[in-house]
Amino acid sequence: MFWRRLGTPEADATVDTVPGAVPEADTELLPPQPWDPAAPVARLPIRNDGLRPLELFIEPYCWSEWLQPGATVTVVTVGAAGADRPWTGNSVPDEPFELQYLADMLVVWPYGELVLLLDADGNELYRYS
Repeated sequence: MFWRRLGTPEADATVDTVPGAVPEADTELLPPQPWDPAAPVARLPIRNDGLRPLELFIEPYCWSEWLQPGATVTVVTVGAAGADRPWTGNSVPDEPFELQYLADMLVVWPYGELVLLLDADGNELYRYS
């Protein structure tokens, strides 16, 4: 269903290694930086309780993935710390998310400065900032 962006077999296979070479520091492989603890955080758990796969689409990042029946993910959005309006929603001001449900597709518009997609165990799958 989901592959972790870092450490997947596909990502590991694309790394060119020379025997005896010292690997260079890669910023993509560093652990993600935590967000400001004073920032507001909103979580949207999504579970496919249907009998067919459900396409989850995260906008405006053009990211989509199929959720198999029984699969669970959580979309997390972190707003601006100390702002009067921490969420920058266009059509839904001051709300962290906007949802659109279509046949076999759920479109989520998270309105934060940082967006995370977590698996059912809370592991980070994707990060958008």
